[in-house]
Amino acid sequence: MNIQTVVQHFHGRVWLKAAIAALALGVAILPLTANAASDLQSQASACNGSLTCLISWGDARIAERLTALRILSGKVKDRQSDHSITSDQAATLQADATTNTNNLTALKAKIDADTEPRRALADDKSIFVTYRIFAAVLPHDYRLLWFDVMQNLESKMRGLIPTIEDAIKGAPSSIQGQLNTLFADYKNQLAAAEAQFDAINTDLPQITPANFDSNPTGFEATLANLRGDENVAAQDLRSAAKDLHQMVQLAKAH
Repeated sequence: MNIQTVVQHFHGRVWLKAAIAALALGVAILPLTANAASDLQSQASACNGSLTCLISWGDARIAERLTALRILSGKVKDRQSDHSITSDQAATLQADATTNTNNLTALKAKIDADTEPRRALADDKSIFVTYRIFAAVLPHDYRLLWFDVMQNLESKMRGLIPTIEDAIKGAPSSIQGQLNTLFADYKNQLAAAEAQFDAINTDLPQITPANFDSNPTGFEATLANLRGDENVAAQDLRSAAKDLHQMVQLAKAH
């Protein structure tokens, strides 16, 4: 089997096209903007002790979060449908979205049943301090989704190494040097991505509501590191994909 045949077969898989697209366009997975929490104290003043106002405001904030969780769930379904992630990976993410959806739905029922402004205000506050949907849950789950895509892509690309190596041996001698140079970089880029995966595995579990509450500054630093690690890993995988593409083009020309 020659290189062109190997890689054309690989590129023909729908999940690979989707995974490469997700790497090239981070917005295909990650939210474009983060929703900032409204100023609860300012809203309390604006409501001026009105129970109806506090209930309506709390319901609106919960609705924003439920919508965001539905969007996350939809993106997980999309990535599972195009085989960028496995059913087990999807199940983990969907379970978290469902748990948070159920918790917020229960909180909404509690707020709607409140009969005292002070109780409604306390329940409104719990939207932020208890669940941390925008602060911690969504950043974690979107980053986990992207990480799952990258790990699966790297594994499949690494699985091609023995086959490509054999194909290069059967290629015309006039292009073997160029192919080997590209192949060496291909392997190096995959190794570099794996090194970033180790860092991601360290940082990702730290993105929790509890850690946000206990050390907001440390949480933000860890999240920034995680973003950087994933961006570098994505670039490594894009570079490996470029090497693969160049090997195909070289094979086509000969």
